Amino acid sequence: MNRIRKLLYIVLILALGGCNLPGGSAAARPQPERSAGRNTFAAAQLSAQATVTQTPSVESSPEGSSQPSAEFAPPMPPFSAQSEVFLQQIHMLDALKGWGVGTQTDSSDHILFTEDGGQTWAERTPPEPASAETLRATAHFADARLAWVLYTLENAPPPMQDPIIWYTRNGGRSWQASQPLPLTGQEGWFDPEGFTFIDERTGWLLVHIDAGMSHDYSHLFATLDGGQTWERIADPYGVGLQSLHNTGLAFADNQYGWVSKDNLGVMQGAFYEATFDGGQTWETRFLPAPDDLDWFTEVSQCATSSPLFLQPDEIGLLIVRCFTLSQNDTTFGEGSLTYIYATPDRGENWHYSQLPSPVESLVFVTPDLGWAFGRNYFKTTDGGLSWEPLKSLNWDGQFSFVDAKLGWAVARNEDKIALVSTSNGALTWQIIVPVMK
Repeated sequence: MNRIRKLLYIVLILALGGCNLPGGSAAARPQPERSAGRNTFAAAQLSAQATVTQTPSVESSPEGSSQPSAEFAPPMPPFSAQSEVFLQQIHMLDALKGWGVGTQTDSSDHILFTEDGGQTWAERTPPEPASAETLRATAHFADARLAWVLYTLENAPPPMQDPIIWYTRNGGRSWQASQPLPLTGQEGWFDPEGFTFIDERTGWLLVHIDAGMSHDYSHLFATLDGGQTWERIADPYGVGLQSLHNTGLAFADNQYGWVSKDNLGVMQGAFYEATFDGGQTWETRFLPAPDDLDWFTEVSQCATSSPLFLQPDEIGLLIVRCFTLSQNDTTFGEGSLTYIYATPDRGENWHYSQLPSPVESLVFVTPDLGWAFGRNYFKTTDGGLSWEPLKSLNWDGQFSFVDAKLGWAVARNEDKIALVSTSNGALTWQIIVPVMK
């Protein structure tokens, strides 16, 4: 979905001749009410008190087969026992237990749980109403108890009604529905970038909702009560976040966070946006140029991605990938430069390492030990200050590790997908054929 959205975004940038906000002319369009939500969020941050709103609870059996509450239509039917399932996302918690998002042929996404290292999976799907169209899940799994799930239609059309977020505090055996997300009704599409949480009560959700000339119009929602209620604290009608493409979101605590950005060749240099007030306002921060690329004088197309904070030290890391202009100075060349930037002090000082090939994601199991994954992947034992090459792959993956040895990946190669695992720190991988209990 991210690749499709980015292509659409670039097409819109080339096609549109102005910078109008979603919904048409900014001068003619009534502005949505902003002050109440922002004041509520700020007051809740200061008092550390969040209003607890009663929301419907839906009980599930130990196998996760959900029963709908009275105010919801019949939910998606569970997958059949002993049937094969195709994992789209995996988040393991230890050697045996973990969450997954899975599908079967032409099915919507289901939320699943394993207790045997990914061999078999049980339903933990929220009672999301069944749909004639395919539903995709954006999920965040914190531990064996806590998870949040947002369902959207495939290809990200704007929702017909304000969407809800499902949350569980008992491993998916029952789910509660949040209050509806406060939308404006002027969304051109609705494509979640993802959640980030710093504890069981405080989290954020970034959603792409439209695009204009060199803008990625986005909503940022925040919760202070574990997902029961969400405030829209940033949107296209305010400042920050909207210029160029938003590629990722991370928070170090309830005040300080990053959104990584792709400059799409419009601006020089690599940059991110930082917030110091929980996401209400944002400032553009440029990274120092590496020795081999003066990106403030050389035209380059650079993107920051995979923002990550390592606890408890709060070391921050970003992937930076840059393309430079080809010799005829009309198109960006095929070659690219890839760096990993690390900061120990929230961007005051930076250290960077250049990698010989592109990477897509960062995965850490301790503040020192982690991997940078791409078709070629690398390992660090010093918190990202240096990286050693490990192996090459012929597939792309979404990775989950629980320690220095044990890891899993959803492996993709064109239209093929498989679940694989490693027991030797990503040196070799074995295929798992996951089935439903």
